[in-house]
Amino acid sequence: MRKKKLIEQNLSLFEDLQKTQREISELKKQLSQNADEIKSLKAELTKAKEPEPEVTVTEPMRRLEEKVISNATLKPDMEYGAKVIGQIVVSAAEYSNKLTIGGDDSKKELVNLILGKTEMAKAEILSVIETGDAFDAKCAKMDQIAAVSKEYFESVLAQIV
Repeated sequence: MRKKKLIEQNLSLFEDLQKTQREISELKKQLSQNADEIKSLKAELTKAKEPEPEVTVTEPMRRLEEKVISNATLKPDMEYGAKVIGQIVVSAAEYSNKLTIGGDDSKKELVNLILGKTEMAKAEILSVIETGDAFDAKCAKMDQIAAVSKEYFESVLAQIV
């Protein structure tokens, strides 16, 4: 009987040993995978920490940059025209808001008249800028366009009264 127990115990220990060896083998695989992943992440980290190569600006690029900057500055008549167009657009928005108080959509035609006049004023101002007149003459013409536009907006608004 004692021999039988020893054989059972031996078999049980042998099964436990095999099970433990399989677990060790799986853990070694996992350790190897983790080591490879750590290695690749370290490589990525060192690559990310490397400074970017400095771009050298050549002389033609520098001249092109200066040319672009000089062309980017607006002429005085263009700046004044932009200012007048901004005033007309703000005025058009105010008059359109007065027409559509409370979400009233019945006056869409009148709002479209205001928006159309705004676009016409923009085109007129652009044509004034493109003329060869003196700066003061251009400013006077642009101011006149703005005044006529505001009068038009008022006459459109007067139609609802």
